[in-house]
Amino acid sequence: MGDIIWDSDISPEGLAVTYKYPLGASAELFGSLGNYTLKDNVDGEGVQFRHDLRLTAGQLGSRLALTDNLKLTLGGSVYAYQNDEDITAGGTSIPSVLATNGNTPNEQFKLYEGFGQLDIGGLAMPLSLYGQVVNNQDASNDQDMGWLAGVKTKVYGFGLDYNYRDVQRNAVVGAFTDSDFANGFTGSRGSKLKVSYELDKNFSLGATYLMAKSDYTNATLRDSKINTLQLDAEAKF
Repeated sequence: MGDIIWDSDISPEGLAVTYKYPLGASAELFGSLGNYTLKDNVDGEGVQFRHDLRLTAGQLGSRLALTDNLKLTLGGSVYAYQNDEDITAGGTSIPSVLATNGNTPNEQFKLYEGFGQLDIGGLAMPLSLYGQVVNNQDASNDQDMGWLAGVKTKVYGFGLDYNYRDVQRNAVVGAFTDSDFANGFTGSRGSKLKVSYELDKNFSLGATYLMAKSDYTNATLRDSKINTLQLDAEAKF
C-alpha cells in the first residue's frame, strides 16, 4: 500500500509461498511466507546458510466487499532479519549492508507493518484511500516509527496518486526504502504526487513530483529540502 519499506525495484534471492482462501462470496483471506538471502557469509565464519544475512517475511490479510461500491483491504506483515548484528566479512570490519542512508550505524531491524486500502465506487470518479504504518522493534532508540497515508483516483483518463509520509531515522531499512524520496534517506517527511496517462493499454506517460525534507542526508548536511521531478514513459509488451 506504500513504498516506505520497499523500493519498487527490490527483488531479493530466496523462496516464497503465497496463498489465497475465499471466505464466502464477499471476502478473501491472503497470506505469504518467504525466506531470502541478502548477503553471503556476513560474519566471516564460513559459507554455510547460517552465516548469511537473511530475511524471513510473513504477511496475512483480508479483502472484504462491504457493499457493491465499498471494498476494504487490511493486513499486517513481519520482516525479521537474521545475522544483521554481524558487521565483519573475512575478518575485516565493514559498515552494515542494511543500516545506511540515515539509519544509525550498525542498526538492527525487525519490522512490523500494518496496511490498508478502502476502494470507493459509485462516484463520479473512482476513489481509493490507502495507508501503512511500520515499527522497528529492534531499533536502538525511539526513532522507530514510520507512516504513510494517500489517496488515488482517475479523472478523464489521468491517474492521480498523492501520499504524505513521515519516516523516522530507524523505522525502516535504509538500504531498501524508496530510493527516490529524499534521495533514499530515512529521517524524512513530505509529499509524493504522481500523474499518469494511458495512451493505450500498452503505453503510458507519467510525471512524479517528490517534495521531501530530510533530517539527515550525510554527516554535514541536515534539515535539507529535496524536491525531485521525474518524467516517465512506460511500455508493456
